[in-house]
Amino acid sequence: MLADNTLALGLEKLHRFHAYCARFPSEVAETAITEYSERGESVLDPFCGSGTSLVAGLAHGRRVVGVDIDILAGMLSEVKCSVRSPADYARWRTRFSRKLKRIFTDIETYWSASLIPRPGGSLAIGPLLLALPAFPELNYWFPPQLAAALAGVAEAAHQCRDTHFETVALVSLSASIIAKWPNTLSYAMDIDHTRPHRKLQRFRLSRVLEIYLNRLDRAINCLGALHSVYDRAGVASDLDGRVRIVCPHDARKPLSDIQSESQALVVTSPPYFNAVDYPRAHRMSVCWMNGHTPADLASRQAYMGLHRATAFDAEAWLGSRAEIRKLIPRDIRKHSSLSRRLAGFFADLDLVLQETWRALRPGGHAVFVIGDNVVKGQRIASHTALIELALSRGFHKRQANPREIVSLRRRYPVGPFGFDGPMTHEFVVVLKKPTPPKQAHGRTR
Repeated sequence: MLADNTLALGLEKLHRFHAYCARFPSEVAETAITEYSERGESVLDPFCGSGTSLVAGLAHGRRVVGVDIDILAGMLSEVKCSVRSPADYARWRTRFSRKLKRIFTDIETYWSASLIPRPGGSLAIGPLLLALPAFPELNYWFPPQLAAALAGVAEAAHQCRDTHFETVALVSLSASIIAKWPNTLSYAMDIDHTRPHRKLQRFRLSRVLEIYLNRLDRAINCLGALHSVYDRAGVASDLDGRVRIVCPHDARKPLSDIQSESQALVVTSPPYFNAVDYPRAHRMSVCWMNGHTPADLASRQAYMGLHRATAFDAEAWLGSRAEIRKLIPRDIRKHSSLSRRLAGFFADLDLVLQETWRALRPGGHAVFVIGDNVVKGQRIASHTALIELALSRGFHKRQANPREIVSLRRRYPVGPFGFDGPMTHEFVVVLKKPTPPKQAHGRTR
């Protein structure tokens, strides 16, 4: 029986150095991994996000494969699965903070009120030449001197000779930008960047450096603790051989170099219909992290749950899936565009299930965490649709249990995002790929 118990490893708190939105809790991944796989076996998460299930798999001695379409997700998963020792982080932090202090001193010494950051350009400040992201709304969300400071942090990160430390510095920068007001390095009050606090927040360079270094310390403390967890699990010396992260990759498309029937378990939480706008939530930090403009990131039209399915023939697809059609309320079916998008979302889930079936070994399990939507006042039983689609693929249903979402444990935007206020519960659906009947004397029993 898949229970929702917090296991003894205490992994949840080690993810909290970055507020990646809609991250699902460690205890769900840990329970699934320990119940449905063995040490040394491989666990796949096709929507790995910030790496919750990957970390849980490593902590319990598994091999892990993570896939995601989102660049920030890939960076966070990568950094959590390639950790160094606390002593390594301490030595690097000393060198890196010295470099940052020199950069901030130069910015303060040579700053001029005439300096205006231009998206995609550069700022010449004394001996510094700082590249600025080609983010069209740069000057709306970041005051000039703050923009220079963020560019300075990014420049220092890119100068790191070790790519792991570079990524640690950059994800800490992302965490600083998307943090809740007033401890955020932007004009945004929330992770969705919809409410500016332009008249409330003032940025001093000393305070900017303090906020960033606090975030950096939080990150390296968590990552150093993860190294200790992996060391106790006997995997710290072999992380490269146990981890594979594929990003960016669309989980609806086949991943040809993952062998068929190679995975003992798939554990994941797919995006929910019309719920979390990841491109919007991530655009303001990713542009500083690696120079990508919002246009370079995966389009909203590529994200499950967000795209409009304009070329999708919903009626034809639903025509052979009567059980799924019944799950779309009549009031929703009257709105052709909305009905098409919802049917397209279910079709996307079906494609994910198809690849899950291919990757799972016979007798393997798939654990999906998925919530139901409220659209135009009508509750959409997405978990039931997932189960129906899975049964049609040949899976056996093991469980479908609701679980309460503890207040403040999972960040979801509120408003017109497909939910009737903040989510309060979701479903843990457990599927099994059956084992073929045994062969006897060349005949199927």
